[in-house]
Amino acid sequence: MRKSGACAIGVVLGLAVLAAGTTSASAAHPATSTSTSTSILAPGQKVTIRYCNDQLARVTEPATLHGPAPAAVYVHGGSWVSGDYDTGGFIIDRIGPALAARGFVVVSLNYRLGPRRHWPDQIVDVKCAIRYLRANAARFHIDPAEVGAWGQSAGGHLVALLGTAQRSAGWDVGAYLGQSSSVQAVVDMAGPSDLLTMGDQGDAALVAESFISLLGRVPSGQLGADLHKASPTTYVKKGDPPFLILDSNNDEIVYPEQADELAWYLGLAGVPRELVTVTDGGHGFDTVGEVPSESAVVTTVVDFFVRTLMEHKPLPQGG
Repeated sequence: MRKSGACAIGVVLGLAVLAAGTTSASAAHPATSTSTSTSILAPGQKVTIRYCNDQLARVTEPATLHGPAPAAVYVHGGSWVSGDYDTGGFIIDRIGPALAARGFVVVSLNYRLGPRRHWPDQIVDVKCAIRYLRANAARFHIDPAEVGAWGQSAGGHLVALLGTAQRSAGWDVGAYLGQSSSVQAVVDMAGPSDLLTMGDQGDAALVAESFISLLGRVPSGQLGADLHKASPTTYVKKGDPPFLILDSNNDEIVYPEQADELAWYLGLAGVPRELVTVTDGGHGFDTVGEVPSESAVVTTVVDFFVRTLMEHKPLPQGG
């Protein structure tokens, strides 16, 4: 396993190359698209809502509803400093509609971005979003006991924390504290899992430095402890929800060893997990000729959520 250590403190501003997927950040969303109503959504309806800390989220209802439905929540990537709920390429553009077609309420989130907003604002927002959805479950036809999350790159890091870090981590602050921020299934696509071992060369170093920039001015002696506290591997324990972890053998932005490390910790704790390596998929899993293909990746993610949140079946043995 590659153990390069944390890179030196630095603020990297030119991070566009690290934005998740192939879609650039969207322009500002018009105010007219934002719903402040508390009316119950109709089947097939799509609406943009405003949730905690004035952040936007898009909610898409399945075309057919037969009572409360499981929810799948998308958290975008972009090195914690760029992107929005529409970015990520096929990871939102194809996976989202495929989940809605299978009967999921699909939610895609914005969260406060660095380096202007420091850590832990990003995970505070994502956790608050889950609590918001549970508090408004009836409006969105969500079964509050069946909420899953998927994300890629920085979004993978954030959803992995949703699956592992409990209230004791200190990030459940703000509104809807009577609700839980836990999720019942996680899909982590090329997300950093151990910020202490991200790497100190090339693009991997840029990602590590991007996160370090979120911390602001930190004494050098405290940096390691802060990175450890922000790492999903720190919180893995028995009883965590099932994980689907995807990596690529040629990912030079988040090394595949990050996925291996998370899968190892989950397995050690007895947490159901499945690790899928995409050959020649790059960081975005969108390379022509990759194996499994982009379409197969979509199917793998959707089938995982159906199995865990709808059918309540165990993951395949040896996952």
